[in-house]
Amino acid sequence: MSRSKNIGAVVCLVAFAFFAGWPVWSWLSVKSASSNLQSRTQTLVEQNPQLQLAWTVAMQDEVLTYPEAKIIVEAAGEQVDPNE
Repeated sequence: MSRSKNIGAVVCLVAFAFFAGWPVWSWLSVKSASSNLQSRTQTLVEQNPQLQLAWTVAMQDEVLTYPEAKIIVEAAGEQVDPNE
């Protein structure tokens, strides 16, 4: 009886850790920008050379994320659709 309680407790702790860690993982995971937003951002950088430094910094990890693209697009004076 004691052994089955221990196994049940371990299973419950593992399940609890999984469900508690899910929001943290979703928050920490990197989400890349869509291909449309990436091409739009790259076009804006080509049209506005002063944004080249921001583009270079954003692409250091070879992934353009949505927040990085949003900063560059808004620096060019345009708005980003949240669904984009």
